[in-house]
Amino acid sequence: MSDLPTQVPWRRFVCVLRKLGYTAQKTKQGSIRSFMNPGRIPNVVSFREPHPGQDLRRTSLREYLRKLLLSPDEFMQLLEAC
Repeated sequence: MSDLPTQVPWRRFVCVLRKLGYTAQKTKQGSIRSFMNPGRIPNVVSFREPHPGQDLRRTSLREYLRKLLLSPDEFMQLLEAC
């Protein structure tokens, strides 16, 4: 099993979402970002974007992977090319 990195830049996390077919949706809820993919379960997911200059920490990343129904191994494979 791949161990998750301690931090992941937000832009790389969004790159993984795009690889999964998600597109960003317009929101007006501060740092909450929503993404939609009608062909995948879950269809709509929302995440809190870290403040500028900060990365996603491992604890948040684990929570976000649970929302996406992704294993750490699947995530790490998708992250490689981002």
